[in-house]
Amino acid sequence: MKVISDSCNIFRFNPINKRQYMKKISLLIFCISTFCAYQYLPAQELKSEFIFDMELDLNPPQVSGAVPNNTRVIYTVTSGVVKGDKVNGKVLPGGGDFGVVVDPTTYKLDVKATIQTDDGALIYVIYSGYLHTTDSKTFDLVDSDKGPNIPAADLYFRSNPMFETSSPKYAWLNHTVAVGVGRIPAQNKVSYRIYAIK
Repeated sequence: MKVISDSCNIFRFNPINKRQYMKKISLLIFCISTFCAYQYLPAQELKSEFIFDMELDLNPPQVSGAVPNNTRVIYTVTSGVVKGDKVNGKVLPGGGDFGVVVDPTTYKLDVKATIQTDDGALIYVIYSGYLHTTDSKTFDLVDSDKGPNIPAADLYFRSNPMFETSSPKYAWLNHTVAVGVGRIPAQNKVSYRIYAIK
């Protein structure tokens, strides 16, 4: 009882200690309530929505050879077609993929291109990503006439397109996170199915 009495006397006659004590209690309550609230916040479910298919015609690769840690390979775009529910048009010549061979089974994309829509808008698109195969023998077939015959299960081909446009109609693309699933329909040709992540 004496200890309790002494504690009460401290708070009664030393208001500074009492204020510090109350601040610590308030902080502790805030931390506990924040932690509990965080534990019960449901994570947003990722959903996707098809935007368009993009098929690119490419010139034969320009292999510039070994650069620090990699081998640079350049594919220039000659033309292309974009078809979808919200975006339709063509890919203008002049863009390209300035990627690098990371290792014997992996190619890292570095693509820049311009889409001209059917209604005249210009959409600049850039994307990185990876083309990865199950083994080096499969990787060697990617640019050959046997490339289109590579089973989908043996080819991981993904990209992350980002868009820039001044068109009010397509302004929603400026803040859209997208993912592209790639395939090789023919030699010197590549296509992507582009999805918006909702």
